[in-house]
Amino acid sequence: MPRALPILLLLCLFFAAHAAQAGFRPFSERDASAFCSADASLGIKQISSPDWQARFQPLPDGKLARGYGHDTCWLRLKLQGLPPQPWLELIPSYLARLSLYQPLPGGGWQRKDIGSWLPVSTMELPLSTAGFSLQPREQTVFIKVQSLTLNAQPRLWSEPELVAHHNERLLQLGLIYGYMLTMVLIALAAWLIIRQVQHAKLFGYILAVACHRFATDGMARLLLFPEQPKIALLCNYIGLGAAVIFGCAYFAQLLGLKDGHPRTYRLYQLQAATGAATIACALFWPYGLAYSIPLTLYAIIVINLLSMPICWRLWQRNGGGDRLIALHLPTNLALNIPALLLHLGHIPYQSWIQEYGRLADLPPITLLYIGLFLRMRTLERERIEALHQASQAQADSQRQREAREEQADLLAMITHEIRTPVAIIDAASSSLRLLEEDEPAQAVQAQRQARHERIHRALQRMQELMLLAEQHGRAGVVDAGLHSQSLDLLELTRQTLEHLEAGTQGRFWLQSGGPSMPLCGDAQLLSVLLQNLMENALKYAHPDTPIQIGIHHHGDHIVWQISDHGPGIASGQEEAIFQRFTRLAETSNRPGLGLGLHLARRIAVQHGGELGLDPHWPHGASFILHLPKAVHDQYSLA
Repeated sequence: MPRALPILLLLCLFFAAHAAQAGFRPFSERDASAFCSADASLGIKQISSPDWQARFQPLPDGKLARGYGHDTCWLRLKLQGLPPQPWLELIPSYLARLSLYQPLPGGGWQRKDIGSWLPVSTMELPLSTAGFSLQPREQTVFIKVQSLTLNAQPRLWSEPELVAHHNERLLQLGLIYGYMLTMVLIALAAWLIIRQVQHAKLFGYILAVACHRFATDGMARLLLFPEQPKIALLCNYIGLGAAVIFGCAYFAQLLGLKDGHPRTYRLYQLQAATGAATIACALFWPYGLAYSIPLTLYAIIVINLLSMPICWRLWQRNGGGDRLIALHLPTNLALNIPALLLHLGHIPYQSWIQEYGRLADLPPITLLYIGLFLRMRTLERERIEALHQASQAQADSQRQREAREEQADLLAMITHEIRTPVAIIDAASSSLRLLEEDEPAQAVQAQRQARHERIHRALQRMQELMLLAEQHGRAGVVDAGLHSQSLDLLELTRQTLEHLEAGTQGRFWLQSGGPSMPLCGDAQLLSVLLQNLMENALKYAHPDTPIQIGIHHHGDHIVWQISDHGPGIASGQEEAIFQRFTRLAETSNRPGLGLGLHLARRIAVQHGGELGLDPHWPHGASFILHLPKAVHDQYSLA
């Protein structure tokens, strides 16, 4: 969308430039003069009399520039060197009442009335501007101008050139209003989707500007209300007032004036009040438009100038969207100020200002839309980043909560389990003291031996609880994250075997598919993984049976496998054994707490690998570990 808008804008500028170079013949101050009076009752007989002719003043460059008012102006035009099929056109299109007086050969005057207050059916040609057909002879004509704005330029055409120019102008206006309609629909879609008041204000602003321009160019009267010209004029004035109201409301919110710049905000409220006054005058007191419209135009100039420091501060934020939004008001003022000064009568009427004036709103609105698009994209990116951070924080909080719950469960379990061995040791030690007081008979020796065995079993249970605490500490090491380094899995396996009890090391058979098995990983965590799997095999394998460890390459992975000769894992329990604090019923008589395999799998997953059971090992349990040769800390714990 942001790329397509400048292309459409360039097309509109091209057609406007072509229209500005159209082949009309202007009047000079030798051929055009004017007389303005507050007396609207003056007729052609008085104006054409020699006494009144001296009151006419030459028009600079043949153009009338009087601004807004209630005077009636008479134009005197000397027609010489007329083209074939001559036509006289007066622009702009919103001149209200125009009366052309042509002298008749036998004396007297022929009158033709036209203007934006008359239906299109009264026109000789359906043009968006006022046009009169002329008699093809040299003559002096008078035009009575009664309009709210007394800015006009008469132009001579041949009829074919005027019709061709009108058709080109319709094409240009079609592009312009197609562009503006696109802006309106984008704003409407944004409002309907996002449902924010700010987008509703933007939609109202762009729609009001489009309606005002559509009526100002005479298209509302020509296409929508050909027989109700007063409605078309109301669209002009109401569109102007509504554009001021919605524009002030939108930009006050966009620039944060209410909280950040309260004085400027009050000025914007005053400007909106002038727009409301224009609408009220258009509906109830048309005479007051001569005062409300100039007041509104002056307010637009002054308040836009006072907003420049705020735009500068917005520019200094360095955001691409903010900078384009900051350019909107200065660009809008720079492009519209010639047309505003022309309407106010401070500069002579210029056709190029009229042609380019209708385009003056498009570049600022384009900058505004692209700026808003960039700002929304930045805000969306920030929103996604904030959501990601919130999700990360929530996940961290969840992990901390689970860790606390796990710690509480562990402490509760240790507290509960340790009572029994402590009670056994206490009772056994008391019994031993009593037995030592008696003679060392054979029966006493047997009882003493039984007490020693109970103490040994209680101490074994306490050692298991200490192992549980140690493994819980290992879980804390796992949660701390990876500290990857280059290492040799074969050498790490040998080092882990050396940490086992001396009497158990001989049961392990180590086979390797190469002299070394290099990979990247956390040596401390991988050592915990291997030790847990080795201790698990020692715990559940049948006594004096061998335990096989195999290491080999498989594609981009290293496979580490440990297989024992034991009871194995019951069908359907392959995943249950990896859950925290889970022990199978058939192994409940073996020492263990159901945490080692859980930690082993967590470490494997954190290294980007997998840990599972080999279903093809027939003699017991066989755990197979796949680890990538190069591991980066990009995997999060489950």
